[in-house]
Amino acid sequence: AQDDAYTRTTNEKMEMASAALLVTIFLVVYLQCGLAILYNYYWWIRFYDTVQYAAPVTVPEGAEPVVPKILHQTWKNKEVPDKWKAAQQSCIDKHPGYEYRLWTDEDAEKLIAEKFPWFLETYKAYPHNIQRADVLRYFVLYEYGGIYLDLDVECVKSLDYLRYFNFTAPKTYPIGVSNDVMIARPKDDFSLRLIKNLGSWRKWFFVKYATVMFSTGPMFVTIQFSLYDKKEQFTVLPADVYGKYEVTSHAYLKHLHGSSWHGNDAKYVFWLEHHGIFTACMGVVLLATAVTALLVHRHWRMAAGQPSYLLVPGQAACGQAGMVSSSWHTLAAMLGGAQQRACMQCKKCDVV
Repeated sequence: AQDDAYTRTTNEKMEMASAALLVTIFLVVYLQCGLAILYNYYWWIRFYDTVQYAAPVTVPEGAEPVVPKILHQTWKNKEVPDKWKAAQQSCIDKHPGYEYRLWTDEDAEKLIAEKFPWFLETYKAYPHNIQRADVLRYFVLYEYGGIYLDLDVECVKSLDYLRYFNFTAPKTYPIGVSNDVMIARPKDDFSLRLIKNLGSWRKWFFVKYATVMFSTGPMFVTIQFSLYDKKEQFTVLPADVYGKYEVTSHAYLKHLHGSSWHGNDAKYVFWLEHHGIFTACMGVVLLATAVTALLVHRHWRMAAGQPSYLLVPGQAACGQAGMVSSSWHTLAAMLGGAQQRACMQCKKCDVV
Protein backbone atom coordinates (compact mmCIF):
# COMPACT_ATOMS: atom_id res chain seq x y z
CA ALA A 1 0.00 0.00 0.00
CA GLN A 2 2.84 2.35 0.88
CA ASP A 3 4.53 1.59 -2.46
CA ASP A 4 1.29 2.33 -4.31
CA ALA A 5 0.86 5.59 -2.43
CA TYR A 6 4.48 6.56 -3.19
CA THR A 7 3.97 5.75 -6.89
CA ARG A 8 0.78 7.80 -7.01
CA THR A 9 2.50 10.73 -5.31
CA THR A 10 5.44 10.53 -7.71
CA ASN A 11 3.14 10.42 -10.73
CA GLU A 12 1.19 13.38 -9.42
CA LYS A 13 4.35 15.44 -8.97
CA MET A 14 5.62 14.53 -12.44
CA GLU A 15 2.29 15.46 -14.05
CA MET A 16 2.11 18.73 -12.16
CA ALA A 17 5.70 19.57 -13.11
CA SER A 18 4.99 18.76 -16.76
CA ALA A 19 1.85 20.87 -16.73
CA ALA A 20 3.70 23.76 -15.11
CA LEU A 21 6.47 23.49 -17.70
CA LEU A 22 4.02 23.52 -20.60
CA VAL A 23 2.16 26.51 -19.17
CA THR A 24 5.44 28.35 -18.62
CA ILE A 25 6.60 27.67 -22.19
CA PHE A 26 3.24 28.81 -23.57
CA LEU A 27 3.31 32.01 -21.53
CA VAL A 28 6.88 32.83 -22.52
CA VAL A 29 6.32 32.11 -26.20
CA TYR A 30 2.82 33.43 -26.79
CA LEU A 31 1.59 35.62 -23.94
CA GLN A 32 3.41 38.76 -25.04
CA CYS A 33 2.26 38.33 -28.64
CA GLY A 34 -1.28 37.52 -27.55
CA LEU A 35 -1.54 40.65 -25.41
CA ALA A 36 -0.09 42.74 -28.24
CA ILE A 37 -2.65 41.33 -30.68
CA LEU A 38 -5.52 42.08 -28.29
CA TYR A 39 -4.27 45.62 -27.71
CA ASN A 40 -3.87 46.08 -31.46
CA TYR A 41 -7.53 45.28 -32.13
CA TYR A 42 -8.58 47.49 -29.22
CA TRP A 43 -6.50 50.40 -30.53
CA TRP A 44 -7.81 50.19 -34.07
CA ILE A 45 -11.41 50.00 -32.89
CA ARG A 46 -11.07 52.73 -30.25
CA PHE A 47 -8.61 55.17 -31.86
CA TYR A 48 -8.96 54.52 -35.59
CA ASP A 49 -10.13 58.08 -36.24
CA THR A 50 -6.84 59.50 -34.90
CA VAL A 51 -4.62 58.17 -37.70
CA GLN A 52 -3.04 60.69 -40.05
CA TYR A 53 -3.72 60.27 -43.76
CA ALA A 54 -1.29 60.94 -46.58
CA ALA A 55 -3.60 62.48 -49.16
CA PRO A 56 -2.27 64.80 -51.89
CA VAL A 57 -3.89 67.82 -50.19
CA THR A 58 -2.09 67.09 -46.91
CA VAL A 59 1.44 67.72 -48.22
CA PRO A 60 2.92 70.44 -45.99
CA GLU A 61 3.41 73.71 -47.84
CA GLY A 62 7.06 74.51 -48.46
CA ALA A 63 8.19 71.09 -47.23
CA GLU A 64 11.20 69.30 -48.68
CA PRO A 65 10.92 65.64 -49.78
CA VAL A 66 12.52 63.18 -47.35
CA VAL A 67 12.12 59.99 -49.41
CA PRO A 68 14.67 59.36 -52.19
CA LYS A 69 13.60 58.63 -55.78
CA ILE A 70 14.06 54.87 -55.66
CA LEU A 71 11.45 52.31 -56.72
CA HIS A 72 11.83 48.86 -55.12
CA GLN A 73 10.22 45.57 -56.13
CA THR A 74 11.09 41.94 -55.35
CA TRP A 75 10.98 38.60 -57.10
CA LYS A 76 12.84 35.31 -56.75
CA ASN A 77 14.91 36.03 -59.87
CA LYS A 78 15.14 38.49 -62.77
CA GLU A 79 12.45 36.65 -64.77
CA VAL A 80 9.26 38.43 -63.77
CA PRO A 81 6.09 36.47 -64.74
CA ASP A 82 4.37 37.78 -67.87
CA LYS A 83 1.13 38.46 -65.97
CA TRP A 84 2.90 41.16 -63.93
CA LYS A 85 5.20 42.71 -66.53
CA ALA A 86 2.67 45.35 -67.61
CA ALA A 87 2.08 46.41 -63.99
CA GLN A 88 5.83 46.53 -63.39
CA GLN A 89 6.38 48.71 -66.46
CA SER A 90 3.50 51.04 -65.53
CA CYS A 91 5.22 51.92 -62.25
CA ILE A 92 8.52 52.54 -64.00
CA ASP A 93 6.81 54.77 -66.58
CA LYS A 94 4.86 56.75 -63.97
CA HIS A 95 8.05 57.55 -62.05
CA PRO A 96 10.55 59.02 -64.51
CA GLY A 97 13.88 59.95 -62.98
CA TYR A 98 13.59 57.22 -60.32
CA GLU A 99 16.21 54.55 -59.80
CA TYR A 100 14.55 51.14 -60.27
CA ARG A 101 15.73 48.10 -58.29
CA LEU A 102 14.35 44.59 -58.62
CA TRP A 103 15.57 42.60 -55.63
CA THR A 104 16.06 38.86 -56.19
CA ASP A 105 16.48 36.13 -53.59
CA GLU A 106 20.23 36.26 -54.19
CA ASP A 107 20.29 40.03 -53.72
CA ALA A 108 18.25 39.72 -50.56
CA GLU A 109 20.55 37.24 -48.84
CA LYS A 110 23.57 39.30 -49.83
CA LEU A 111 22.02 42.47 -48.38
CA ILE A 112 21.16 40.76 -45.10
CA ALA A 113 24.59 39.13 -44.83
CA GLU A 114 26.48 42.37 -45.49
CA LYS A 115 24.32 44.98 -43.76
CA PHE A 116 22.41 43.01 -41.13
CA PRO A 117 24.43 39.87 -40.32
CA TRP A 118 22.71 39.58 -36.92
CA PHE A 119 19.48 38.67 -38.75
CA LEU A 120 20.87 36.24 -41.32
CA GLU A 121 20.19 33.08 -39.29
CA THR A 122 16.59 34.15 -38.66
CA TYR A 123 16.15 35.10 -42.31
CA LYS A 124 17.25 31.66 -43.50
CA ALA A 125 15.15 29.89 -40.85
CA TYR A 126 11.78 31.16 -42.05
CA PRO A 127 9.73 28.17 -43.28
CA HIS A 128 7.93 30.11 -46.03
CA ASN A 129 9.46 32.11 -48.89
CA ILE A 130 6.82 34.82 -48.52
CA GLN A 131 8.17 35.57 -45.05
CA ARG A 132 11.59 36.29 -46.52
CA ALA A 133 9.94 38.45 -49.19
CA ASP A 134 8.10 40.35 -46.44
CA VAL A 135 11.13 41.08 -44.30
CA LEU A 136 13.26 42.03 -47.31
CA ARG A 137 11.11 45.10 -48.00
CA TYR A 138 11.54 46.30 -44.42
CA PHE A 139 15.33 46.04 -44.57
CA VAL A 140 15.48 47.62 -48.03
CA LEU A 141 13.36 50.59 -46.95
CA TYR A 142 15.35 51.03 -43.77
CA GLU A 143 18.69 50.95 -45.57
CA TYR A 144 17.88 52.90 -48.73
CA GLY A 145 14.43 54.43 -48.36
CA GLY A 146 12.16 54.87 -51.36
CA ILE A 147 8.89 53.40 -52.62
CA TYR A 148 8.15 49.70 -52.36
CA LEU A 149 5.44 48.08 -54.51
CA ASP A 150 4.34 44.48 -54.94
CA LEU A 151 4.62 43.27 -58.53
CA ASP A 152 0.85 42.82 -58.77
CA VAL A 153 0.28 46.55 -58.16
CA GLU A 154 -0.25 48.72 -61.25
CA CYS A 155 0.53 52.43 -61.07
CA VAL A 156 -2.21 54.69 -62.44
CA LYS A 157 -0.63 57.91 -61.18
CA SER A 158 2.74 58.90 -59.75
CA LEU A 159 3.24 58.40 -56.02
CA ASP A 160 5.78 61.21 -55.92
CA TYR A 161 3.76 63.29 -53.45
CA LEU A 162 4.31 60.59 -50.81
CA ARG A 163 7.99 61.48 -50.67
CA TYR A 164 7.09 64.25 -48.22
CA PHE A 165 6.03 61.84 -45.48
CA ASN A 166 8.36 59.84 -43.21
CA PHE A 167 6.61 56.49 -43.52
CA THR A 168 3.39 55.62 -45.33
CA ALA A 169 1.44 52.38 -45.65
CA PRO A 170 -2.10 51.81 -47.02
CA LYS A 171 -5.27 51.26 -45.01
CA THR A 172 -6.48 47.70 -45.36
CA TYR A 173 -9.57 45.63 -44.51
CA PRO A 174 -10.92 45.02 -41.89
CA ILE A 175 -8.41 46.89 -39.73
CA GLY A 176 -4.83 48.06 -39.91
CA VAL A 177 -2.40 48.67 -42.72
CA SER A 178 -0.97 46.54 -45.52
CA ASN A 179 2.62 46.02 -46.61
CA ASP A 180 2.16 45.65 -50.38
CA VAL A 181 2.80 49.38 -50.85
CA MET A 182 5.13 51.26 -48.49
CA ILE A 183 7.03 54.50 -48.71
CA ALA A 184 9.76 55.46 -46.26
CA ARG A 185 12.75 57.68 -45.74
CA PRO A 186 16.12 55.98 -45.08
CA LYS A 187 16.79 54.92 -41.48
CA ASP A 188 13.23 55.81 -40.45
CA ASP A 189 12.31 55.06 -36.83
CA PHE A 190 9.34 52.92 -37.76
CA SER A 191 11.38 50.90 -40.27
CA LEU A 192 13.88 50.31 -37.47
CA ARG A 193 11.08 49.17 -35.18
CA LEU A 194 9.95 46.64 -37.77
CA ILE A 195 13.34 45.02 -38.28
CA LYS A 196 14.15 44.99 -34.56
CA ASN A 197 10.91 43.21 -33.65
CA LEU A 198 10.92 40.55 -36.37
CA GLY A 199 12.86 38.10 -34.21
CA SER A 200 10.40 38.17 -31.29
CA TRP A 201 7.47 37.49 -33.67
CA ARG A 202 9.05 34.53 -35.46
CA LYS A 203 6.51 32.08 -34.13
CA TRP A 204 4.14 29.42 -35.40
CA PHE A 205 0.54 30.66 -35.32
CA PHE A 206 -1.03 27.23 -36.03
CA VAL A 207 -1.77 27.66 -39.78
CA LYS A 208 0.35 29.08 -42.61
CA TYR A 209 -1.89 32.06 -43.30
CA ALA A 210 -1.89 33.28 -39.70
CA THR A 211 1.80 32.52 -39.28
CA VAL A 212 2.74 34.69 -42.26
CA MET A 213 0.30 37.48 -41.43
CA PHE A 214 1.39 37.87 -37.81
CA SER A 215 5.10 37.01 -38.02
CA THR A 216 6.12 39.14 -41.03
CA GLY A 217 3.04 40.26 -42.98
CA PRO A 218 0.44 43.04 -42.76
CA MET A 219 -0.76 42.16 -39.26
CA PHE A 220 2.83 42.33 -38.02
CA VAL A 221 3.12 45.87 -39.42
CA THR A 222 -0.32 46.78 -38.03
CA ILE A 223 0.57 45.58 -34.54
CA GLN A 224 3.89 47.42 -34.57
CA PHE A 225 2.08 50.61 -35.51
CA SER A 226 -0.50 50.24 -32.73
CA LEU A 227 2.39 49.90 -30.23
CA TYR A 228 4.44 52.72 -31.81
CA ASP A 229 4.89 55.77 -29.58
CA LYS A 230 5.55 58.16 -32.46
CA LYS A 231 2.36 57.68 -34.45
CA GLU A 232 2.46 61.26 -35.66
CA GLN A 233 5.40 60.24 -37.89
CA PHE A 234 3.36 57.52 -39.59
CA THR A 235 0.79 58.30 -42.29
CA VAL A 236 -1.86 56.05 -43.83
CA LEU A 237 -2.60 55.96 -47.54
CA PRO A 238 -6.36 56.60 -47.93
CA ALA A 239 -8.52 53.83 -49.35
CA ASP A 240 -9.57 55.85 -52.40
CA VAL A 241 -5.91 56.53 -53.29
CA TYR A 242 -4.89 52.94 -52.55
CA GLY A 243 -7.52 51.69 -55.00
CA LYS A 244 -7.82 48.14 -53.71
CA TYR A 245 -11.20 48.33 -51.99
CA GLU A 246 -12.50 51.56 -53.48
CA VAL A 247 -11.94 51.78 -57.23
CA THR A 248 -12.60 55.43 -58.12
CA SER A 249 -11.16 58.14 -60.33
CA HIS A 250 -9.06 59.19 -57.33
CA ALA A 251 -7.16 55.89 -57.28
CA TYR A 252 -3.41 56.10 -57.81
CA LEU A 253 -3.02 52.33 -57.92
CA LYS A 254 -4.74 49.29 -59.40
CA HIS A 255 -4.42 45.84 -57.87
CA LEU A 256 -4.22 42.58 -59.78
CA HIS A 257 -4.71 40.57 -56.56
CA GLY A 258 -1.81 38.17 -56.87
CA SER A 259 -1.65 36.65 -53.33
CA SER A 260 0.42 33.84 -54.83
CA TRP A 261 1.52 32.67 -51.37
CA HIS A 262 -1.97 31.87 -50.07
CA GLY A 263 -2.53 28.22 -49.26
CA ASN A 264 -5.77 26.30 -48.76
CA ASP A 265 -5.86 27.43 -45.14
CA ALA A 266 -6.39 31.01 -46.29
CA LYS A 267 -9.73 29.99 -47.84
CA TYR A 268 -10.94 28.73 -44.48
CA VAL A 269 -9.70 31.88 -42.71
CA PHE A 270 -11.57 34.10 -45.18
CA TRP A 271 -14.69 31.93 -44.82
CA LEU A 272 -14.57 32.25 -41.04
CA GLU A 273 -14.09 36.00 -41.37
CA HIS A 274 -17.25 36.35 -43.46
CA HIS A 275 -19.30 34.07 -41.19
CA GLY A 276 -18.38 35.55 -37.80
CA ILE A 277 -21.65 34.86 -35.97
CA PHE A 278 -21.84 31.26 -37.17
CA THR A 279 -18.19 30.72 -36.25
CA ALA A 280 -18.71 32.11 -32.75
CA CYS A 281 -21.78 29.91 -32.17
CA MET A 282 -19.97 26.82 -33.41
CA GLY A 283 -17.05 27.65 -31.13
CA VAL A 284 -19.35 27.76 -28.11
CA VAL A 285 -21.02 24.48 -29.12
CA LEU A 286 -17.67 22.73 -29.63
CA LEU A 287 -16.34 24.04 -26.31
CA ALA A 288 -19.46 22.88 -24.47
CA THR A 289 -19.24 19.48 -26.16
CA ALA A 290 -15.59 19.10 -25.23
CA VAL A 291 -16.19 20.02 -21.58
CA THR A 292 -19.15 17.63 -21.38
CA ALA A 293 -17.09 14.80 -22.88
CA LEU A 294 -14.29 15.41 -20.38
CA LEU A 295 -16.70 15.41 -17.45
CA VAL A 296 -18.32 12.17 -18.63
CA HIS A 297 -14.87 10.59 -19.04
CA ARG A 298 -13.90 11.72 -15.56
CA HIS A 299 -17.11 10.31 -14.04
CA TRP A 300 -16.60 6.99 -15.83
CA ARG A 301 -13.02 6.69 -14.58
CA MET A 302 -14.05 7.45 -11.02
CA ALA A 303 -16.94 4.98 -11.10
CA ALA A 304 -14.49 2.30 -12.23
CA GLY A 305 -12.21 3.14 -9.30
CA GLN A 306 -9.44 4.35 -11.61
CA PRO A 307 -7.39 7.56 -11.27
CA SER A 308 -8.43 10.40 -13.58
CA TYR A 309 -5.81 13.03 -14.28
CA LEU A 310 -7.59 14.47 -17.28
CA LEU A 311 -9.35 17.47 -15.80
CA VAL A 312 -7.75 17.90 -12.41
CA PRO A 313 -3.93 17.49 -12.42
CA GLY A 314 -2.58 15.78 -9.35
CA GLN A 315 -5.76 13.89 -8.43
CA ALA A 316 -5.94 10.22 -7.41
CA ALA A 317 -8.73 7.68 -7.00
CA CYS A 318 -10.07 7.25 -3.50
CA GLY A 319 -9.80 3.54 -2.73
CA GLN A 320 -12.57 3.44 -0.08
CA ALA A 321 -15.23 5.80 -1.38
CA GLY A 322 -14.55 5.83 -5.11
CA MET A 323 -14.17 9.58 -4.81
CA VAL A 324 -11.45 11.94 -6.01
CA SER A 325 -8.76 13.70 -4.04
CA SER A 326 -6.75 16.55 -5.53
CA SER A 327 -4.14 19.06 -4.51
CA TRP A 328 -5.90 21.58 -6.76
CA HIS A 329 -8.93 21.90 -4.46
CA THR A 330 -10.37 25.04 -5.97
CA LEU A 331 -10.33 23.73 -9.53
CA ALA A 332 -11.65 20.40 -8.37
CA ALA A 333 -14.55 22.08 -6.60
CA MET A 334 -15.45 23.87 -9.85
CA LEU A 335 -15.35 20.68 -11.91
CA GLY A 336 -16.83 18.24 -9.40
CA GLY A 337 -17.41 20.01 -6.12
CA ALA A 338 -19.77 17.60 -4.35
CA GLN A 339 -17.60 14.56 -4.89
CA GLN A 340 -14.46 16.48 -3.99
CA ARG A 341 -15.92 17.66 -0.70
CA ALA A 342 -17.12 14.13 0.12
CA CYS A 343 -13.65 12.78 -0.44
CA MET A 344 -12.07 15.46 1.70
CA GLN A 345 -14.19 14.14 4.60
CA CYS A 346 -13.09 10.54 4.07
CA LYS A 347 -10.70 9.45 6.79
CA LYS A 348 -10.05 5.92 5.55
CA CYS A 349 -7.92 6.77 2.54
CA ASP A 350 -4.18 7.12 2.48
CA VAL A 351 -4.72 9.76 -0.20
CA VAL A 352 -6.35 12.92 1.14
